[in-house]
Amino acid sequence: MNFSLYLPLIASILIVVVFFIVIKLCVKSLNFFHSVLACVLGLLAVIPITAVQFFIEQKNLLQASTLPAVLLKALILNGIIEESFKMILLFFLPYKKMNINSFFACGLLCGLSLACFENIVYFLSGSTSLELRFFTSVIIHTACCGLSSLFVYSIRVKKLSVSPFVWAFLLHGVYDYFAGFKLSNFFFYISFVVVLISILECRIRFLRLRGKIDKTEVVIE
Repeated sequence: MNFSLYLPLIASILIVVVFFIVIKLCVKSLNFFHSVLACVLGLLAVIPITAVQFFIEQKNLLQASTLPAVLLKALILNGIIEESFKMILLFFLPYKKMNINSFFACGLLCGLSLACFENIVYFLSGSTSLELRFFTSVIIHTACCGLSSLFVYSIRVKKLSVSPFVWAFLLHGVYDYFAGFKLSNFFFYISFVVVLISILECRIRFLRLRGKIDKTEVVIE
């Protein structure tokens, strides 16, 4: 038996389990059922995302013969489409029973579960550079879904903030654009910078929205 065939599957499961435990310990208000639901929503998002992307590719609706066209394609296929479906499914989270900390945590879990499942699919399809995908695509999916969750929560609590979702699809699209270059190309490593920016934006947008909510609660009191 060749155990190397099962390594991506084992690694993906371990990543989700470890992150699940860590985030549960860090966010005391996070409900176990809500966490599991977030992971399931991430897996479910794969279905409509794959269907729409496959349809666009099959119909050749987005032709990319120049670098600007490739960027536009990445922004639409990987940015807008993927983040939109993840964002829509996040509306199924029971926000009334959650505060911003737990909702944001669920957003991260949703993105992580999708990313890990996606990595397994890439492995089965014979994709290369999987080691780098575990360090970059997993993080970008997780961070961007976290940003989308802030957008959803801002709608739910009537403190609309569109910028988190805009950052989510822009960062995701730009990441995929640069990650599409060969490893020997300098531009490939800009994808790492994009990953770092996504983490920073998560923190900035989270603190900003939480600050707006806290101010409202103080005024009400």
